Amino acid sequence: LKPFWLRLVPLERLLTHSPASPPYRAMFRLALAASRGAASRPRFVAAVAPRAFAASPLEATAKLYDEVVAKSVKEYQTNQATVATHFDAELKANKMVLFMEGSPDAPKSEASLNTIKMLTQVQAANFLAVDVLTHPAILGYTVTKSQRNRGPHLYVDGSFYGDHDGLLAKFKTGELAKELGTEATRSSGTFGGELPIATY
Repeated sequence: LKPFWLRLVPLERLLTHSPASPPYRAMFRLALAASRGAASRPRFVAAVAPRAFAASPLEATAKLYDEVVAKSVKEYQTNQATVATHFDAELKANKMVLFMEGSPDAPKSEASLNTIKMLTQVQAANFLAVDVLTHPAILGYTVTKSQRNRGPHLYVDGSFYGDHDGLLAKFKTGELAKELGTEATRSSGTFGGELPIATY
């Protein structure tokens, strides 16, 4: 004799001989019919579109930057009289003017950070730093004047001196230190020739 939990009884038999009341038997029959119908119907799986990835993230970033530059140039052209008058005066009043992303204490791009490091290493002081992110017309001004899309841009004696790649090339050859650097601000004594320690 098989244990009661091994006795398999068809569901139709349960519906026929179940002591349950007629409403519950009707519910069981509807559930059985629905399950059989669902099993016989074909199942459709919604097609999932594949995720689109940029073929080249660097290329996509470069395209986005070019679009920002183009919009900045248009903004500068709209306000050219005011913007050009202001910054032309700054170029005349300061020996060195650096148009960068952020500030020397908090650069907001790797190129700007590297430029600050190079100018600090050669002790190129003093210079005026202009954050091109404060207004699109500022970026449009220096891009138009320097004819270089990629910043930062350094101006010396009112003329364009170099962008990041140009400054890096001059830094490696020692030309940047000879033309803009100074030894007067370096430490002397035991740590002679080293950069001074900042005191804030």
